[in-house]
Amino acid sequence: MSLTKPINLNIADKLENDKEYREEFFRGQAQDIIAMSIRGLRKKRSMLQKDLAKESGMLQSAISRVEQAEYSAWSFSTLFRVADALDARLKITLEPAEDVIEEYKKMEDVNENINEEYLQLREAKAIECTADVAQLERPETEKTIPFIIEESGGFLKMTSAGVPINQIDIGD
Repeated sequence: MSLTKPINLNIADKLENDKEYREEFFRGQAQDIIAMSIRGLRKKRSMLQKDLAKESGMLQSAISRVEQAEYSAWSFSTLFRVADALDARLKITLEPAEDVIEEYKKMEDVNENINEEYLQLREAKAIECTADVAQLERPETEKTIPFIIEESGGFLKMTSAGVPINQIDIGD
């Protein structure tokens, strides 16, 4: 059985050496965060889009747009209206690019170390990355389960099929 090599996207290098890529990446990341924050808090408040629309004095279609990561035409006025309707604080932060690049370098180092340790353990047969497929509605068989490592809120999270496996604090 051959092992696949972890994918290294070299995001830190791209951010450091390509200003155009960096600007597009930061813009996309900000749009993702805004959309996910609005949608997440709306759901936490047990509100439907139409409820948030009514509370903010906006149309449901406008709420749908601001909850889409691809949307970027919102204004501060719109964001404040949504924040007020969700009883939330709107927080805007500017971070120096070099600080963000350093964070990505640290994450890549941690991710590389975790992947190397996993592969070494796997090669040594010290661990088995198998799951009883009975849990996946296929009784009496076993299957190797791939996992994903991603950064979220200062932690590296390891998931498989969307199920958390492990979480590592990578600090500030």
